[in-house]
Amino acid sequence: HPDRKQVAVGLYKARRGERLGPIAGETFKDCDVCPEMVVVPAGSFRMGDLNGGGTDDEKPVHDVTIPQPFAVGVYEVTFAEWDACVSDGGCNGYRPKDRGWGRDRRPVINVSWKDAKAYVVWLSRKTGERYRLLSESEWEYAARAGTTTKYHWGNSFDNSRANNGFKTITVGGYAANEFGLHD
Repeated sequence: HPDRKQVAVGLYKARRGERLGPIAGETFKDCDVCPEMVVVPAGSFRMGDLNGGGTDDEKPVHDVTIPQPFAVGVYEVTFAEWDACVSDGGCNGYRPKDRGWGRDRRPVINVSWKDAKAYVVWLSRKTGERYRLLSESEWEYAARAGTTTKYHWGNSFDNSRANNGFKTITVGGYAANEFGLHD
């Protein structure tokens, strides 16, 4: 769901223009229980409430440049991925409840910012790569995927394109945006 922040990883180390990682649009996994990632290209966008109706914290609209590509989870972090973290001694041993909606490939819920930080610490330790949470600007850039509308498909909410928030669904249930991010 576009209202949830996703976990990101920075995999690029520019050295004399040498390509050291995947290119924009490529997907990869750093381990068998790690989230699938997609590389989002560098670029610029107008951040904030472009179409009116937003809140004060979405103003003023301003230009933001994302200077280098970064990778982000194709889907929200799932209960299966979270449970793998806990089973491996990470995530502070916290097993969030699923409200009876199911676990496995459903997005993990009932986690705090502190919990999410524990998950990325575990991913970094497990893979040897530097995982981190997205900044607000990176998240909006990735969710917009080059659009200027309220949602990546337009200005009107569409139940066939995004969850209405009443109950979680299996990740990947909705079409991806132009950067390859689902739900």
